[in-house]
Amino acid sequence: MIPLIWALCALIFAARAEVAFTLPLTGDEAYYWEWSKHPAFGYVDHPPAVAWTIAAFAQFGNEPGLVRLGFVLCGIVAALALAGCATTLTGDSRAGAIAALALTVTPMASVAFGTASPDGPYLMFWCLALYFAARAFTAGRLFDYLLLGVALGGVLLSRIFGFALLFGLIAYALTPGERRLRRGGLVLSLLIALIAYTPFLLWNAAHQWVTFTFALLHRHQGEVLRGGGVRNVATLYLTQMAAYSPGIFVAVLVAAVRPRNALLGWTALPLLSLLTVLAFFRDVEIYWILGAFASLCAMLGVIYVKLEPRARSIWATIAVVPALTLLPLLFAVTLWPARSYEIVHRATGVQLHDAGPFEIFAFRPLAQDLRRLTADDGAIVMTDGYGLSSVLDFNAGVTPVVIGYDWQGREARSWYPSSTQPRRALFVDKVPLQTRPDFQRRLHLACAHVVDGGIHAYGYRGTPPRNFYFTWCDDIVPDGIAILRWETPG
Repeated sequence: MIPLIWALCALIFAARAEVAFTLPLTGDEAYYWEWSKHPAFGYVDHPPAVAWTIAAFAQFGNEPGLVRLGFVLCGIVAALALAGCATTLTGDSRAGAIAALALTVTPMASVAFGTASPDGPYLMFWCLALYFAARAFTAGRLFDYLLLGVALGGVLLSRIFGFALLFGLIAYALTPGERRLRRGGLVLSLLIALIAYTPFLLWNAAHQWVTFTFALLHRHQGEVLRGGGVRNVATLYLTQMAAYSPGIFVAVLVAAVRPRNALLGWTALPLLSLLTVLAFFRDVEIYWILGAFASLCAMLGVIYVKLEPRARSIWATIAVVPALTLLPLLFAVTLWPARSYEIVHRATGVQLHDAGPFEIFAFRPLAQDLRRLTADDGAIVMTDGYGLSSVLDFNAGVTPVVIGYDWQGREARSWYPSSTQPRRALFVDKVPLQTRPDFQRRLHLACAHVVDGGIHAYGYRGTPPRNFYFTWCDDIVPDGIAILRWETPG
């Protein structure tokens, strides 16, 4: 059984790599790639691990696969670490194989480990922390505590939610039966994690604590909670059930309700509980649960080896079969998107609006057109989206100039300071300028002449085209960029 499980995992790792080198970058991925060109100990949206992971391989070429390669490798390390954790806790390699399988076949994990996002290093370091914690708490070796501290530092440098893992480990150490941990090396682990985290804290202190401000106040600014709190929680769990596959998600919820291992329970339940409560008051993203989910996947391995043979077969069938059905569909849609859309369209009549997910295929021809249009007179290209600006840079070296008032694009402003005084600019948007009176007003304040540049459409193999709307801004006033960034009254 174990060789078959690892062979299946290897096949999924290979499929992730194929997708990583096949699909164009999304806007968010290109934005993180832009971060990797501007090394720092922190950024507006996230801690720096995502940028560092990209920088490790993107330096070897300007290819989407090289941007994503580090995240594919994170998936391999995460599966091996989770297997090591479950094996250490049970002394049974079957538990490790089941834990790795549960994580690997989950569709959401392939998204985390097949795209360039903070979730790849976050999950990898979380799983490594579980592995080193299991080893340290079992054998008490100082070296394992040291490695645990490094892994905890990696978790904190990947996502703000990494604090949930620290809380869980400390809470576990404070339980009556684990007093030895308070006298052992856990303090060393926490000290090493703090040392690793200090540069990020210092960066934030020098930048008005912008990462924490954004995470707590601005990430979902202006969002309105639809429906009641209970309805919001129910919607969240149903969405997670689809994203993580129904069988595995129900299995991890059962494991959460009846934890069979205190260490794994304490590292999973605080984050799961926090997000459940939070969902009563605001929207919660489905990927925020990933760390707790990894701990519960290890719990599934622990539970599995304690079951009777018949119960194991029933559990494996219910949990894994739906995932093994969903995952090939996910890979098929990503590897053959146009053909998949054609089949769905013929079967259901569904018509995507304005390219839908096929938008990513429009970015390269759009970027090449913009470079050609602006090359002769040295005009800049402006967008109000940090992602669109970054994919234009990735695909054609178009200097990223982000305008508008969006908080999340604030990071890009330092790449092109507001004090810069270009003479001419081409504003590119995904909606007509007529629908945005606030931008119309600002453009007329910043530019002596505002000229409609027309609608430019880019299709992909018979799919609906993506429209982009061009507006020329001529003879920009000296503080024009500041005006267009809402930094001056208008």
